[in-house]
Amino acid sequence: MADPDASTDTDVGSDGDSDEPPYRVALAPLFETIGSIDGRGFEAAIAGGLAGGFQAALLIQLYDTDAIRRVGAAVGTSTLDGGWLAMFALGTLVALPFHVLASLSTDAFVSRVMDLSSRHELLRRLLVPLLRRSAFTTAMVGLGNAYGVAVGVVVSLFVLPIWLTVTASTPAAVPDHPAAVLVEIIAWTVYGGTLGLVYGLVLDQ
Repeated sequence: MADPDASTDTDVGSDGDSDEPPYRVALAPLFETIGSIDGRGFEAAIAGGLAGGFQAALLIQLYDTDAIRRVGAAVGTSTLDGGWLAMFALGTLVALPFHVLASLSTDAFVSRVMDLSSRHELLRRLLVPLLRRSAFTTAMVGLGNAYGVAVGVVVSLFVLPIWLTVTASTPAAVPDHPAAVLVEIIAWTVYGGTLGLVYGLVLDQ
């Protein structure tokens, strides 16, 4: 004959083990979201953002030293060091949405690149060897360049001029020469290509 007290003790013990603190139950969705974050992808994006930020800052400074100082002025320090630090910080910050974009659109973008390379002879000669070597990295470079152009247009034509107009003491801090804006867009395009290259190489290992 089974002992009823033994079964009761077992039930109580199992209930006690399954109980969790209320805060863990309430925060369970947050813990699941944090656990699902692709840490390696974000690390690759940050590495690419730093490398791309260096390339972009170098191009901007080679064109006009005052231009890199203007970038620093946007964060309150119109010096070369301030401009470089701002570019590294901005490059890292802008790289994080790129990881999200790449995660959502990689398959479609790779398919699009392969479709274009199959239709155009020149693109076939340029892209097929690269696609055979690493289709993912090649696609990330292309996606990064497109992303860099978009970032360059937004930052150079809208964000930086508006920010400097609001924060700078003199309106002259805002660049009004078309060549300066073009160089900044080119610099951000190079940033995007470098971001995509490093991102692809890190994740392709």
